[in-house]
Amino acid sequence: MSAGPSESPAELGRGEPAGAFLADFGLAKSVATGSRLTKTGEALGTPAYMSPEQARGEVSSLTPATDVWSLGCVLYEALSGQRPFEAETDAAVVGKVLLSQPPRLRAIRPDVPEAVARVLRACMGKRAPDRYPDGSALRDDLDRVVQGERPRARVPGSRVRRALGAATLFAAAALVVAAGAWRVGTGTGAADPPTASPTAALPSEAPALAARARAFRGTDPRRAAGLLRAALEREPGRHDWRVELGLLRWGVGEGAAAREEWGRVPEGAPEARSARLYRALEALFRFEGRWLRGDQARPDLEALAAAGDREGGLARGALALLARDWKEARRHLQGEGGWEAALLRGYVETLDPAGDPGAAVRGYEKAIEEGIGFAWAYSSRGNARQAQGDLPGAIEDHGRALEIDPHYAGAYLNRGNARRAQGLLAGAIEDYGRALEENPRFAEAYLNRGNTRQSLGDLGGALVDYGRALEVNPGDSVAYAHRGFARAEQGDLAGAIEDYDRALQVDPRYAPAYLNRGFAREGQRDLAGAIEDYDRALEVNPRYADAYTNRGVARAKQGDLAAALADFERALEADPRHAQACWNRGVVRARQGDLAGAIADFERALAVAPPGWPNRGQAEEGLARARAALGVPGGGR
Repeated sequence: MSAGPSESPAELGRGEPAGAFLADFGLAKSVATGSRLTKTGEALGTPAYMSPEQARGEVSSLTPATDVWSLGCVLYEALSGQRPFEAETDAAVVGKVLLSQPPRLRAIRPDVPEAVARVLRACMGKRAPDRYPDGSALRDDLDRVVQGERPRARVPGSRVRRALGAATLFAAAALVVAAGAWRVGTGTGAADPPTASPTAALPSEAPALAARARAFRGTDPRRAAGLLRAALEREPGRHDWRVELGLLRWGVGEGAAAREEWGRVPEGAPEARSARLYRALEALFRFEGRWLRGDQARPDLEALAAAGDREGGLARGALALLARDWKEARRHLQGEGGWEAALLRGYVETLDPAGDPGAAVRGYEKAIEEGIGFAWAYSSRGNARQAQGDLPGAIEDHGRALEIDPHYAGAYLNRGNARRAQGLLAGAIEDYGRALEENPRFAEAYLNRGNTRQSLGDLGGALVDYGRALEVNPGDSVAYAHRGFARAEQGDLAGAIEDYDRALQVDPRYAPAYLNRGFAREGQRDLAGAIEDYDRALEVNPRYADAYTNRGVARAKQGDLAAALADFERALEADPRHAQACWNRGVVRARQGDLAGAIADFERALAVAPPGWPNRGQAEEGLARARAALGVPGGGR
């Protein structure tokens, strides 16, 4: 007896409707029981301050680096007001010590300098070799921080110099006092940090203040800005310092203040062209979502581009970037030195669909190494790392951006995208919400939150978010397509088709909208209209595997199995790991009596299918039935 794996071509599977644009969530809990006593029979040490090796009971592994961990916990608590690892039970605390990272210090205390946070991170590496090797090394870095120098953070070396002692504790106490004093004069907004005593106002001190500002530029741009502002009060005619102050204020999220500083540089000053270039770059890197701020950057870029100097070359590269002429942008930027060119090269590789994520990461890293440790530089590197598949690195970079600028809506969006890609959907939704708190008109955040809610089955919430995205930007074809997809899932096929129509009016080459409109038309039994839409999708993208797959299903419903088989084969040429196309080709082969071919296709579909593939159960059953029909071992149900 011959039996195919399905009774009707209508049961053929199809690809997921395409076009979804993607743009560590932790629960803060108060400790319910607060006993700090070490209990008999437990690992030696107070759980909240135990190092991972202590928590594992590895007594032979204890070194001075173990004490460094504990002191780091004490300093963390002194600065943040909470322990780095808190939970309701000692066992849960130990679990966090072993498996979790403490909340980022500057997320709790944004006014703590980045250098201090960096020292604490180096105290609390999960592996002892990742920490300072002993108290002397920690003391040395604390001294550097107190003196305004950049910490070395991780000091390599295995030689134990001496255990924690009074000198280290004194330096640690100085660090806490310095950080506390810093907080008095610094806020998370535009308040200026203290820079000098009220009586120290001699003009001769201005260069020293500017030099100190440069030392803090890469580790604490907010403090550097305060120092440079004090220097300018003493020597207001130093336009080079004013250009630098604009950069620093841009780096901590004060874009309007940065533009004001650059605008105060006289047109005839030698620094005027640099000020104009940075004003244009600030507009470009204010990019949040899919819309470049070309309207705001272009006037300055065009004014610079006519000259043959360095600023002119960078401006021409940026104008080509705005025109999405990636080849021309690379030509203008090739060979240019400096962090500005490195950033622009990274940006080109990020925005070009065929760009090199590795080259983008290298561009951003070069800029950061040269002292541009600004929020948008870290977040841009995070996007490039995500494109490389390094999701933990991406999330870390966006977190660094938010330590520098807690109000950076774009970094919340980008971290939400990385968390979503990692499967952390609740954390992604939280990040999109934070982005919208900072910028209630951030259409991209509405769009991506709606997409994530839809993935969680919250169609009502998704539709609300898509509607809000369209209120902000009525010409967003992607938002129309997403809302159409949600309406289709609710069974409102007419509403879905209406939204796909709107998307295609905005962007007639939006292939996923043709695909999904065809899917909805097929649901209305309009096979001819569906096939026409799949044809249109393939005109735009001749290697669109989902469109071949869905057109094959529609043709099978019309009874044209030969044409359907050809479509499934074209889909597999475009994407050899397309499980849906493998499955569908197997169904057609089974209906044509080619059970051996069907078995091979079902096996291949199951081998390449991603986790959670919705047709897995059906494919396994079809494989068993086909094997049973041929008497192949493993057949039967």
